Amino acid sequence: MQDHVWLPVTGVLVIAAITPGPNNFIVMEASARGGATAAGSVMLGIVLGSLSLLSLVSVGVGSLIHAYPLLSLVLSVIGGAYLTWLGASLIFRRTGTRASDDSHGMPTSLWGVAMFQLLNPKAWMLIMTAVAAMDGTGSVLGLAALVAVISSACLSIWAVAGTASSRRLSRPRARLWFDRTMGALLLVSAAGILFDAFA
Repeated sequence: MQDHVWLPVTGVLVIAAITPGPNNFIVMEASARGGATAAGSVMLGIVLGSLSLLSLVSVGVGSLIHAYPLLSLVLSVIGGAYLTWLGASLIFRRTGTRASDDSHGMPTSLWGVAMFQLLNPKAWMLIMTAVAAMDGTGSVLGLAALVAVISSACLSIWAVAGTASSRRLSRPRARLWFDRTMGALLLVSAAGILFDAFA
């Protein structure tokens, strides 16, 4: 990949991967709930899901979405509705429910998180923007490596934040308020997705 393509694509990926969004919140929640092992599985799922999206965009699905705006709208509505449900589940969880016993509908398995990327409009837009920025001058394999490295590094920061807070979250009330905060952040993400879809 040429330098004039490498730098803007890297910038787009870093900004999108490090800023708050559904993937970051899921990683942080998994890390706080189950430590490094749970976070690692979720992170791997996100990376694999992103690479799957890259494959789909590379074979023309991204162009199809651009050509038919209704597809983008449907994707945003489904993704926004799912995030709304996840956020509400966290906000209204029972006080006595242990985090290890109830994931509140959160995708927690490697493949579940990977499939979640198909419903994540932010992930679609990120990959489509990165491919467009390449403008046909870079290799898909090079972009795939860049996506994997940057996503892993940025998600690790959120995982560390979740792990750091896990000790305090052993208290049921602290855990309850953490879940409510994460739920509220997911609702904000959902609202942003739906606002952009209908704006």
